Amino acid sequence: MMVRATRIGAAGVLALLLAGGAGRALSAPAEDPPRPLPSSAELSVRPGERVSVTTEALVSGDAFSGVRVTSPAFAADGTLRMDDSLLVAVVTVSCTAEPGSYEVRFGSPLGYENGSPIDRLWGSVRVAPADAAERAQCARQVAQRQPESQEERYPAGTEWPASPWDVRTVPAGGQLKAEDGLEMGNDGMVKLSSPGFTRPVVMHGDKRVTATVRIRCDAQPGLYTVHWKEEGKPAKIWARYRVTAAAPGCQDPAVAPQKAPWLPGAAALAAVGAVGYALVRRRRKESR
Repeated sequence: MMVRATRIGAAGVLALLLAGGAGRALSAPAEDPPRPLPSSAELSVRPGERVSVTTEALVSGDAFSGVRVTSPAFAADGTLRMDDSLLVAVVTVSCTAEPGSYEVRFGSPLGYENGSPIDRLWGSVRVAPADAAERAQCARQVAQRQPESQEERYPAGTEWPASPWDVRTVPAGGQLKAEDGLEMGNDGMVKLSSPGFTRPVVMHGDKRVTATVRIRCDAQPGLYTVHWKEEGKPAKIWARYRVTAAAPGCQDPAVAPQKAPWLPGAAALAAVGAVGYALVRRRRKESR
């Protein structure tokens, strides 16, 4: 999920400096964005640099959300995530990578070609030499970085959730429609629950199961998970959503109290008991 930077004018900067105190050091500037690695190209990099691999969604059959982007030069594998109509993976060049050229590949464990998993060469990176001091500084900087976001942003009109990390934003008190076109025949067998829901909901449908969920007015802003529980199977995290502040005067819909099914029968039994007790007392008086 992309975060848009906000411009601050000169007056705003001055106000921040005054609030922070004249003797307080300014925070470090924002880190440079990752450098794009074009397809079938080689990019010169240094240890610790971030690299992005970007491809259009649905253009290649072996590129989709969740596919790994790998290279011996990377500190860890990257993962393609949806960003509107693009698939993007951000990776970091290892601080211990030796100088030289390294292939960058990605493939789909779910897709096959001629009986084998798809494994495609994307491009390559050429790691520049670095001395011990630079590698030590690289390690410190990488350790301070926040992990790359796993959240995804899908085009408008896409059913939610398109993936477990398809994070849609909804205000407290608002609604989301959950859909799953892969679960045919599961009408009434799947329950969705989340700490932010007003109540758990059951999914219904013939060709696709759906459910409309409502977010509690008192749900605190933040990221929430949705658990999918199918009859006879263990629960799993199925979706995520982000809650923002509720509108003024937000009220959850009133839930009508449910009467226990045994209450009418119990009342009838109590009435019968009262009548029987009265008859017994009357007979005792007559026999005296």
